Amino acid sequence: MFRSLPNTAAFQTWNINGADHSTTTHPLSLLILQKNQNPSLIIRVKSISSSSSPSSSSVSISSSTNHTSSSSSSSSSFVVSYLINSCGLSEDKAISASKELHFETPSRPDSVLILLENKGFTKPYISKLITKRPTFLLADPHKTLKPKLDFFIARGLTGLDLAEVLSKDPVLLNTSLENQIIPTFAFLKSILHTDRNVITVIKRCSWVLKHAPDRNMAPNIGFLRDQGVPESSISMLLMSSPNVLGTNADRFKVIIEEIKGMGFDPSKTAFVQAIQALTSMSKSTWEAKSRVYSRWGLSEDEIRTAFRKQPLCMMASEKKIMAGMDFFVNQMSYSPSYMAEHPLVLMYSLEKRIIPRCRVIRVLVSKGLVKKNLSITTVLKVAEKAFLKKYVIQYEQEVPELLKVYQGRLDDCLELPISSEVVDGMNIL
Repeated sequence: MFRSLPNTAAFQTWNINGADHSTTTHPLSLLILQKNQNPSLIIRVKSISSSSSPSSSSVSISSSTNHTSSSSSSSSSFVVSYLINSCGLSEDKAISASKELHFETPSRPDSVLILLENKGFTKPYISKLITKRPTFLLADPHKTLKPKLDFFIARGLTGLDLAEVLSKDPVLLNTSLENQIIPTFAFLKSILHTDRNVITVIKRCSWVLKHAPDRNMAPNIGFLRDQGVPESSISMLLMSSPNVLGTNADRFKVIIEEIKGMGFDPSKTAFVQAIQALTSMSKSTWEAKSRVYSRWGLSEDEIRTAFRKQPLCMMASEKKIMAGMDFFVNQMSYSPSYMAEHPLVLMYSLEKRIIPRCRVIRVLVSKGLVKKNLSITTVLKVAEKAFLKKYVIQYEQEVPELLKVYQGRLDDCLELPISSEVVDGMNIL
């Protein structure tokens, strides 16, 4: 009797055909409600009478769904606009973030932003934080956010450092202060002794505050103590590579036993460096890097010798190992075996340290200004300021262009001819 009623129209008129209109009234509204159970539709009968033709009889139906949709759209537009103008998000990020938010007034978000700004957050950090965790705009600034911010600030994590840590890892602001952050901070301080050291660890690896120490870190530290590893080495390991001590406790024990089997002394710094190296790679990665060294003629024993002397040499990428060996063996005339005895030099940057310093030493040796038996390790490991003072500034009268050589502004100096006799008689070239 009735045609189906589409839901999309805000106001539609429906003709009633084939009905008996002999009566002056008709319970049409009730009939339509029975046919269409959508409570959001408001039904009004315009006119029905015996004198009306079927074609002139009509029913007006207006839908409240459009009002709801319009309201929702307006609210979403307001949130997107707020995220762009107040939080600094791009349009795309604001649209994405708005899917997790709903607010019709800016009072709560404004109070959150004011708090963050008062604690040293600049617009870029606020934007980064809100992009990662949009719902923080609806958090209670005084009960949820401020206590955690105040805790970090009281212990020395302030200003842009605080903003950087929390914008990188906003989950910290969802982590329980009393049950997780405070006790974990206290545990770390028991190892590192000062708030400043703990803050250094948090800046390097903030996840340490989100994981209970008794899960892996405390058992691993206890195991190191049982092996005779000094507290100073444990502190150094925690400061430099906190993620290492978060390694699964069972795997950690296996690695320690493997390191001991290689002949490492637990009382030496190299022991914890070996832990750093082996926890950072899988067995297949170790084998791949070993193959790179093997391509230069090093035996398995020589590779292990290099690892014992400087465990971090195995943490360099295959590309870095290959480039370093190529430079020292093919360009500097060192034997692969010599490199196995001095693996530390492979850890330095080829472009930023090795090549610039070798340029300078090459010039000085060719002019007879430095001894031929310079140690390559000594030349490369000395601090930048000390190197410049000892090998550049000291000889600026004799070789005025030496600083330009060091800075790579006189590339032709790289090709200064050096006799094989000179090369054979020195360690650095």
